[in-house]
Amino acid sequence: MINRFTDKYYFLNNFYETPIEYGGATYSNAEAAFQAQKTADENERRQFADMSAEAAKKRGREVFLRPDWEQVKAEIMYEVCLAKFTQNDILKEKLLATGHEMLIYGNDNGDTLWGQADGIGENLLGKCLMRIRDELMYCRKEGSFDPAQTKEGIIRWIREYMAFNGNDETKAVIGISGGKDSTVAAALAAEALGRDRVVGVLMPRGVQPDIEDSYRVVRHLGIQYYEVNIGNAADELLKAVNGIALSEQAKVNTPPRIRMTTLYAVAACVGGRVMNTCNLSEDFVGYSTKFGDSAGDFSPLANLTVAEVIEVGKLLDIPTELVVKPPSDGLCGKTDEDNLGFSYADLDRFIRLGRNALSDKDTIRCIEELHIRNLHKLSALPVFEK
Repeated sequence: MINRFTDKYYFLNNFYETPIEYGGATYSNAEAAFQAQKTADENERRQFADMSAEAAKKRGREVFLRPDWEQVKAEIMYEVCLAKFTQNDILKEKLLATGHEMLIYGNDNGDTLWGQADGIGENLLGKCLMRIRDELMYCRKEGSFDPAQTKEGIIRWIREYMAFNGNDETKAVIGISGGKDSTVAAALAAEALGRDRVVGVLMPRGVQPDIEDSYRVVRHLGIQYYEVNIGNAADELLKAVNGIALSEQAKVNTPPRIRMTTLYAVAACVGGRVMNTCNLSEDFVGYSTKFGDSAGDFSPLANLTVAEVIEVGKLLDIPTELVVKPPSDGLCGKTDEDNLGFSYADLDRFIRLGRNALSDKDTIRCIEELHIRNLHKLSALPVFEK
């Protein structure tokens, strides 16, 4: 964890002096670029260009705030920081060198919005930097993805994980929806461990129209499987929440959490580890339920986009039509793309090639907003440090 943007990590601080081009102007540092956007007056913005970070922060408290500032300030912070690290190769490499460390803007001035004071705060700056780091880390040139090499790498990784976190009899327990992710994950586990060490769990909620696809997967792979209908459990739990008007979020997210509880119950019975089947595209925009399908013990597909999962799937001994099947959660009756409001193809291009790969500004804004809003699903549980 990096919880102070000082000393060797001072480059993460917005006060770090480095030229930044943003909004048609060049500023001496990220703080000046950010503070300048508080005003809608272009002439007043230009006055921030040569200011030191400290002077810019002071001046930012005095300007007449643009009316939409509260709505746009988080996104502007992202754009300013993105400019800082993409316009300076040395800083970009230093940011990437922080790996997967949690970045927390710890401070003594009581800033609990952009950072944390005494371990408490939203840490929006830290989240912003981690988002940019993820985007830089995952942005790869077209044609560099090798599905065969990736397939073999995942198989080795699953074996290594199980050897370290179990024994020769430990099983991989996987929820089988009949969609591409669980199908590909199950096939990879079967190749890595042998079909006798893979357990599939079918979890319809009441009647699942495409349940035959789930049966097809487990039968084709020849793995042991169980069917647990979560319909009654989900319905009864929601009924038992008395005295509270049920929100749509509660109705949507409760069944996936019951499914994950089911997987851990089965794993406890058969001596297994639960395989998470989320892919990078879903994780990037938070298209998962916290402590539901986003949970698990190990995640072989988490660094693969939807398109990459499909390419790996085509190399496995599984029905092609299941690999290219339009993804859905099997609960709401809509495809994932219907719920997201954009295609996975656009999302994958954004992840691998950056925001400039897309021309539709609404899609770009939607992806970026979903990403930063859902970073908490991928972050480690915040803990108080005394």
